[in-house]
Amino acid sequence: MSALRPWLPAMAGMTCLGLSIGLVSMFGFFVPYLSLEFGVGVAVINMAPVVFLLAPGLLSPLVGPLVDRWSIRALILLGSAVAMLSLFLLSRATSLVAVTCAFVLFALGLICYGPVVVNALMVKLYPGREARALAIASLGISVSSITLPVFVGAVLQVLDWRTSLALLSLAMLAVIWLWALLALPAGVVAAPVVEREGVGSEITRRVEFWLVGGLVAMALGVTLVLAICYPPLLVNRGFSAVQAGLFLSVGGAAGFCGKVLIAGFADAARHHTHWVVACLLLVMLTGLLLLATAQNTALLITCVALLGFSGGSFLPLHPYLNSRYFSADIIGRVNGAQSPFFLPLGLTAPPLAGYIFDQTGSYQLVVQSLALLPLIGLVLLVSLPRPAR
Repeated sequence: MSALRPWLPAMAGMTCLGLSIGLVSMFGFFVPYLSLEFGVGVAVINMAPVVFLLAPGLLSPLVGPLVDRWSIRALILLGSAVAMLSLFLLSRATSLVAVTCAFVLFALGLICYGPVVVNALMVKLYPGREARALAIASLGISVSSITLPVFVGAVLQVLDWRTSLALLSLAMLAVIWLWALLALPAGVVAAPVVEREGVGSEITRRVEFWLVGGLVAMALGVTLVLAICYPPLLVNRGFSAVQAGLFLSVGGAAGFCGKVLIAGFADAARHHTHWVVACLLLVMLTGLLLLATAQNTALLITCVALLGFSGGSFLPLHPYLNSRYFSADIIGRVNGAQSPFFLPLGLTAPPLAGYIFDQTGSYQLVVQSLALLPLIGLVLLVSLPRPAR
């Protein structure tokens, strides 16, 4: 137990990410119920993920400075309370307006205990061991994607959707608060000794800020688009929906392995970070090129595993890369200010991919086009200076 004690804050971070970003894995279970209850199409309910993407992208630059100045534990307690109570309100909603308000409140709460806050906390608490801490925290997303769908599906077999959502929201709130109160420090973590003016402009003047943000946006953009394309792409190639689900499970397991690898070796290889990132981008590129033509089961499993491994590894690598160039006292501002980098691809790529599918009946051209993104990432990596830290 004494060996685990220093890592309790990282495990608390894992819980926060698992019950924030990881909750996307249970969203689909409630879409049919909401659509039927309020008499709107599934497409309308599916606008909720756009809110989940827009809110962090637009507001994280404002939350980032708070992470460097306020108690992170207080932010996590506040954010989780707003998010989970909004889900409870959603379970009691009687109109589409109430549903919309609940989704907006959930997205706002999510920002205060999501990646920007948790990743900054890991960097501040674990100097010299940032990669391991960040990877442990990001495992929460993988664990949630594996366990939550099964658990939520079982609950919905017994209870109606309103009761299920209400009980789940209160249970998750209790879990987050318990971890936060018992495992996280109460005060401000790694606050600057002297609060200096012009920190924001100082950050954005540095080329590393733009190159790291752009590089990671390319890599995570591939993961986002593939999550949408995989099921119809695999069905078009002759696989059933159940088989497509099994392929996705392979990708999730490979992503889990990627995070574990980062946790085990990235700190030891901190002076070779460029090579680690280059290898992951090449793995992603290889997976995309193979996926463009793969037809047999073994090759498709290989493609999905390669892409899951590389995509999963980039989740902890983003804040870790920032920690190699920026000090811990401003890392919250850096991570937050880079959040808008993910909006252009996040908002335009899914509709464009859907348009291509409507025109051609396939995602083949989408996969081929995605191969450009890791290539652009490699160009940005070559332009990235060697870290002094």
